[in-house]
Amino acid sequence: MEKLQNNYENTVERLCRIPGFTRKHSVEETRRFLAYMGSPERNMRIVHVAGTNGKGSVCAYLAGILTKAGYRVGLFTSPHLVDIRERFQIDGTPISKESFLDAVERVEAMLAESKTDAPTFFEMMFYIGMYVFCEARVDILILETGMGGRLDATNAVSVKDLTLITKIGLDHMKFLGDTPEEIAGEKAGIIMSGVPVIVEAGNDEVADIFCRKAQEKGSPCRILSKKDYGEIIIRKKSIDFSFYSRYYGTIRPSLSTSALYQVDNTALALAAAESLAERGIVDSERVTREVLLAGLHETRWAGRMEEVLPGFFVDGAHNVDGVEAFIKSVAADGCTGQRSLIFSASADKDYPQMLRLLSDSGLFSRIILTPMKNKRGAGREELLDAAGQAGSAAHMETGDSLPAVLEQETKNIPEGNRVYLAGSLYFVGEAKEYLSKRG
Repeated sequence: MEKLQNNYENTVERLCRIPGFTRKHSVEETRRFLAYMGSPERNMRIVHVAGTNGKGSVCAYLAGILTKAGYRVGLFTSPHLVDIRERFQIDGTPISKESFLDAVERVEAMLAESKTDAPTFFEMMFYIGMYVFCEARVDILILETGMGGRLDATNAVSVKDLTLITKIGLDHMKFLGDTPEEIAGEKAGIIMSGVPVIVEAGNDEVADIFCRKAQEKGSPCRILSKKDYGEIIIRKKSIDFSFYSRYYGTIRPSLSTSALYQVDNTALALAAAESLAERGIVDSERVTREVLLAGLHETRWAGRMEEVLPGFFVDGAHNVDGVEAFIKSVAADGCTGQRSLIFSASADKDYPQMLRLLSDSGLFSRIILTPMKNKRGAGREELLDAAGQAGSAAHMETGDSLPAVLEQETKNIPEGNRVYLAGSLYFVGEAKEYLSKRG
């Protein structure tokens, strides 16, 4: 067991050093290597998911429904919070360390045999996932893009059964464009000829881009809107709402979360399950109304308004749109006392605007700016400068380190008070890892 653990830790450490010496490959190059692997995607049904925020949640809720229906479901997502194996789940459980190590060994051997240039970190994760899911003989693979869509490694799969696109916002502008419309154009690149697409667009201009792209490809396109669901009831630790299904009629899911934004994500997952059942890709006698409701209610997605200790919640609100959604959920949390927020962000995000929104919300009595260990994080001075730009630095303070802040803020939280941690999924991962080790 100790030998396995050491091998696993060494392999993960080696893989995590990949970005320093590789270049991103084209979709065509990635597709050629998949073909060398034996085109593993042809052995499973594939649902491909792109978007700015909510991709992982949509994937998780759809996986929960299909797993509850008795299908063997593979789930490929990123990033991971604590353990790299979170990226590769089968029936809701991360793959074993043995399976991971076997996949790394086999993929690296095939890369050498085919004389393929070294992949990027994300490309390597994608290849590992495709090997694992093919070997496990999953029925359905739910595949989340890494960034964008058109040029993403996941877009190299040669077959798809459904594409889903979550709400579009401003993120990764350096690579995807400066406007929602430009970013939508990149996300629309996952639409495949003849394959249905369902979109949670957010505005008419973005919706038009997806509709035009779908029309060019001869792909049926459904734009999901607020008219498809409603009657939202927020409880202390759950949310109920109505969804108007064209296939199942009106259903009333109950979600085990306080994250208000999960209503939008769940609605997209429901529309996806409906499309798969309508077209016979899944058996409607297995994906029943009861299965839909149970699958959604039993799904938990880590790092999204997750209560990791009594009164302490973490949320991966890692960009401006994510922070806006986070604020709406916090405002509806029913807190009877005071709220504090521990905040950090990646250096490439618009964290001054994120802090401005958080400060202006008036929801937090204190905001504790805490640099994270991850090298992508904004530094202490950068966070302080952003606090000054926010215009309300009086109730903002800095913490020496995340462990020190967590020790101070999560012990003996007064009854009725709440403490939140948000700003980056990497930051959330560091917090969860520390608290797990602390026990």
